[in-house]
Amino acid sequence: MRFDGNLAWQQAVRLCSANKELLLVLAGVFFFLPGVASAFFLSGLQEQMMRDMAAANQQDPKAMLQALSGIYTQIAPYIAVLLLVQTAGTMAMMALLTDSARPTVGQAILLGLKRLPTVLGVGILLIIGYFATALVFVLVLGVIGALLGATGAGLSGPVVIVVAIGTAGFLAFLIYALTRLSMTLPAIVIDQIGNPWHALRRSWGLTRGNTAGLLGFYLVLMVAYVVIASLTFMVLGALVKLGTAEYSKAYFTANGLVSGLIGGAVSILASAIIAAVHGQLSGQYSGRESLSDTFR
Repeated sequence: MRFDGNLAWQQAVRLCSANKELLLVLAGVFFFLPGVASAFFLSGLQEQMMRDMAAANQQDPKAMLQALSGIYTQIAPYIAVLLLVQTAGTMAMMALLTDSARPTVGQAILLGLKRLPTVLGVGILLIIGYFATALVFVLVLGVIGALLGATGAGLSGPVVIVVAIGTAGFLAFLIYALTRLSMTLPAIVIDQIGNPWHALRRSWGLTRGNTAGLLGFYLVLMVAYVVIASLTFMVLGALVKLGTAEYSKAYFTANGLVSGLIGGAVSILASAIIAAVHGQLSGQYSGRESLSDTFR
């Protein structure tokens, strides 16, 4: 089926409108509250980070990098937990939007939590795939560099060009692969696939023949998000600075409040968009009825 970005957007907006109250509850539970809580409890580390960055302007940058590295090491577990919570929230929203059983908020949350092991398995497979692909590119570039070096000296220019082309090719492949695998989460939730490898294969199959259209659609959405989110954060951030001492605990908590609001709104729209795209590519939504009606 040929992908239609306008149709996917219209359906996503309808899904959000029809389920806005329940979606707001899930966004508050999984995005807004965790975002504010993490900003509050990690504000001390954030203060330390800002002090180290300020000190680096006059002192040793290497020492600053080491200090920041230590702080990021402390924050990493919290970020990982927050990511898992938000992933569960996204899956709960998809279940709420598409499950034919019409689950309650509590049932949707349980569905999202039950799918987390599959998501973790997918994450492990993606990490393995990333490093394997990177290794192949490095080996290929190494062979080409060795062949060029064997032909004579003074080849720094060609080697740089080869490395640049190889790096660009690697990034292009990653973008292509991520686009093809963008339906993995709905494959887990909507298609109820519990095997991580099968979920990845399902996404790869659904997106076949529509990579360019999907990539263009995602890029437009990404640009719109960056512009709108930046302007919103700029305005609300300015209000935060007026009401709190800069880089204080209250400042970081208020920033977490702003980030939580933006993240919650984006999570609702993103879940609906991915669900609508999946419905279109899988043939469950043809444009004549709502996606929720399709799953009744």
